[in-house]
Amino acid sequence: MTTVSPSSAPTTSRLPGASVLLALSPTLLSVAWLVSKLRWIWNSQPEMQFGWIVLMLSAYIVWENWERRPRWVLRPTLLNGAVAVAGLALLGLVQVYQAAFGTNAASLCGHTLGTLLVCASNLHYAFGVPGWRVFGFPLLFLIVAVPMPSAIQGPVTHGLQNFVARVNVEILNLSGIPATLAGSLIHLPNGTVGVDEACSGIRSLQSSIMATLFIGYLALRANVLRVVLFVGGIGIAVLGNLVRSLYLSFTASSKGIASVSGVHDAAGWSILLFTAVGVGTLAWYLARLEKISLEDPQSTPVDAPEAS
Repeated sequence: MTTVSPSSAPTTSRLPGASVLLALSPTLLSVAWLVSKLRWIWNSQPEMQFGWIVLMLSAYIVWENWERRPRWVLRPTLLNGAVAVAGLALLGLVQVYQAAFGTNAASLCGHTLGTLLVCASNLHYAFGVPGWRVFGFPLLFLIVAVPMPSAIQGPVTHGLQNFVARVNVEILNLSGIPATLAGSLIHLPNGTVGVDEACSGIRSLQSSIMATLFIGYLALRANVLRVVLFVGGIGIAVLGNLVRSLYLSFTASSKGIASVSGVHDAAGWSILLFTAVGVGTLAWYLARLEKISLEDPQSTPVDAPEAS
């Protein structure tokens, strides 16, 4: 008669439904807790309402990947134990901070990091390292829906505002329209146009990042092409908002400052459509390029899977 130690126990690809829920309960509960913290921001701040879309897309990726999940391991190790302790300790610290100072973007980032550590530990316990490869992306994708701390968002937003305003002034002057720059304000002969946070492009930038990460993960196999799509999407978002602000500046110069309010929202929706079409077109082109490269045995893209 032979005995099998727990560490060498055979793995299985199937578990009863109740056992699946029990094995993955730390991930399910920690993500549900995080969503309960984030939902008030998603509901109350218009620029963060896309968080619900991010949550649905993450759930969709998990559902798509479930059929190719690794074999169950269900093995506690020193690694997943240490990661779990780190995640729980961080979550505890965040709760103490929120009790003292309230909920803000920085504490939500800490809560998100703690949640990801708990999920990483749980996935390693359930599936081993392959669990990270299969389910890591949809969990990390949730970071897109977490508000950035002011120490990060402030410089990014102000940088975009100043960049858009500065390029606007240069183009206006080259077009024969005298314009001067004061921070993010554009002084025209008949008034002043301000490049506010919405016009800076931060919202379309966040949407573009969400779209490029999601489409790149599903539609592309080469990591280098995913990076190209990500960078290209950011460029499209910035270009779109530059065109939008230029249009508003030309409108203010030719028809008066009061006329800007009548076309402001329409311009915003138009640029959102432009960004969506631009990202979709770029993704289609890169996917087609990758397909052609894979069909050509003499041309293999970078990071493409090797034939077994």
